[in-house]
Amino acid sequence: MKLLTLARDLKRRKARERQGLFVAEGVRTVEALLASGRAVRGALLADDGATDPRRAALAAQLADRQIPVLTVPERDFASAADTESPQGLLAIAEIPRWAPEDLPPADTVLLLDAVQDPGNVGTIVRTAAALGVGVTVALPGTVDVWNAKVVRSAMGALFSHPVVSLTWPEAAGWLTARDTPLWVADAAGTTLAEAATTRPPRLALVVANEGAGVSPSLAAAADRRVAIPMQAGVESLNVAVATGILLYTLASRPS
Repeated sequence: MKLLTLARDLKRRKARERQGLFVAEGVRTVEALLASGRAVRGALLADDGATDPRRAALAAQLADRQIPVLTVPERDFASAADTESPQGLLAIAEIPRWAPEDLPPADTVLLLDAVQDPGNVGTIVRTAAALGVGVTVALPGTVDVWNAKVVRSAMGALFSHPVVSLTWPEAAGWLTARDTPLWVADAAGTTLAEAATTRPPRLALVVANEGAGVSPSLAAAADRRVAIPMQAGVESLNVAVATGILLYTLASRPS
């Protein structure tokens, strides 16, 4: 399939799943992708790219690695881009495939339960990578983590931090095999400061869609519920903000 046609096709989740490929759009994202060493299949460059030093340098770097680079008119590039104001550069790369048995050991695991906003999911993945989470699990109902907006919001974290899509039975079996207790973020739970004093050596934390809350099956399986204390009159926090607070307190952070 031609690069332009392929990039357009990969705007659809079914195409990404079928092809095993995703699009990294924008100069900074492509820089992070190349630095990660992930397998890149090709790139598109808008025909004004030669006037921009960073885009021109990246195009040269791609060519040096024997990665095909197709220069197209700006209008054609815009048809493949996901942003309203494209930066004129995107790359097509292979989606990392993680089987549960291949996942690295993790003192802290983060589970996303039907978190649907791509910007929130990308921010959460970036935060998880920064705060020492070993693996992030996207449960059913969560937006595709290889959605272009998720990729941009993650700011390169998706290229190095293991993120795997599992059903809850698959995730539960994996956590049980690794003797990892399940904690759920819940406004009715133990206060975060108190819970942090008894954090087990291994921990899986569930964060959920703000509106729907944690799925009944996960709530029933929880070993503990933890809550962020808030002032009266504030019902909830944005899920990405709440996740950052929870992980900063509970996760294994770099020293």
